[in-house]
Amino acid sequence: MFKPLKKLKSEEKTVAKNYSALMVLQGLNYVLPFLIIPFLERTLELERFGLVMLAQYVMALCVAATDFGFSTTAVREISLLKEKGSDYSTIYFKVFWARAVLLVVVFLLLCAFVFAIPRFAVEWEVYLLSYGMVIGQTILGDWFFQGIERMRLLTAVNAISKILFTVLLFVFISSPSDYIYVPIFNSIGYLSAGLVMLFLSLKYVKWQWPNFRNSQEFYKDSFHIFLSDISSQFTYAANGVVLGLFAGDSVVGIFSAFDKLMLAARKMYLPICQAVYPYMSRKPFIEKRILMRKLIAGATAIGVIGLLFVVFLGQWIVEFLYADPAIAANIHLLEWMGLIVLFVGLSLLFTNLYAPSRKLFHQRLWVMVSATIFNLILGFALVPYLGLTGTVITTISTEFLMLIVSAYFYLGDDNSKDKQVIVE
Repeated sequence: MFKPLKKLKSEEKTVAKNYSALMVLQGLNYVLPFLIIPFLERTLELERFGLVMLAQYVMALCVAATDFGFSTTAVREISLLKEKGSDYSTIYFKVFWARAVLLVVVFLLLCAFVFAIPRFAVEWEVYLLSYGMVIGQTILGDWFFQGIERMRLLTAVNAISKILFTVLLFVFISSPSDYIYVPIFNSIGYLSAGLVMLFLSLKYVKWQWPNFRNSQEFYKDSFHIFLSDISSQFTYAANGVVLGLFAGDSVVGIFSAFDKLMLAARKMYLPICQAVYPYMSRKPFIEKRILMRKLIAGATAIGVIGLLFVVFLGQWIVEFLYADPAIAANIHLLEWMGLIVLFVGLSLLFTNLYAPSRKLFHQRLWVMVSATIFNLILGFALVPYLGLTGTVITTISTEFLMLIVSAYFYLGDDNSKDKQVIVE
């Protein structure tokens, strides 16, 4: 009777420790952008600032492509192996070698994309030098440490690399002509963290050479997640890319100034999803639903507070952070974007936590793909005529659609045939 209770308390304590560690990292993710983004906007001026931000939108797509959904499927598998006390080596190297192959393929595709489009080929160095962040993120192995629930170690290394990147920016960038250093220093930060974590992860596994046999089911599940994630990142990146095609780098700079604040709001929900995911993956259906009800109430409360914060303090934040008058002139668009803080927290609970823990990969894919298609259609319809306003309307509408579709699938799963009854 008491042994399961002790085990439950131990699991909850692990979740709390991981959440605390992730919140420290998330704290840096809040503080550092408030230093970096205004500094770059002021030092590089709006056009060069927009250029380096556009490169980051493209790299977000590359990261999703090289991840191939492993950050979701592999975490679940590692978590189950941890509970059984089994060896991690086979699943670790299935992911490691698959991602190594993807790194090469995605780089070749990136080169083809950049040099085929004159607008991107002019500044090809920015895009190719930015690829270091993709390599660093790929070898980081955050999925592995999340699965074994050792997030404090990952947090410490990530924190050091982010601080290193920030210091390099402030020391070496002093004029718009220094813009090329941004992708270089960004890559140095990511590569440093990736190499350290790769070395540390090898202490938990035994080396294996590539072996893709008997992996069809695992790669199939990962492929579903990959399609979902690439759709999500494509939606995120498409807003900046489409705006850049029709309105230019300067307008992308304005949107990026607002979008980075929304990204910070989005990331405040991620620590709880990452900390709870391994724990929820091991729980029966009923316990998952009980936990989700608590999380939905909490996310709603946070979202409402965040929305009010953006509406009432958005103008002060923008005037404090940014110097360009074009950014301040569009403050009303940031206030509209405050709705994203509410929408995204609730949809993330389904896409990043509940659906993967229930292996609802097909439903998760529908959420992401429907959002991507909707985003592209609306973006190409509005942006040529409304410019920045069209992009903001598209972004808000897409996040709302994701929330509606997520709610539909979550409520539909309430009648699942594999409900498990908890015996008191």
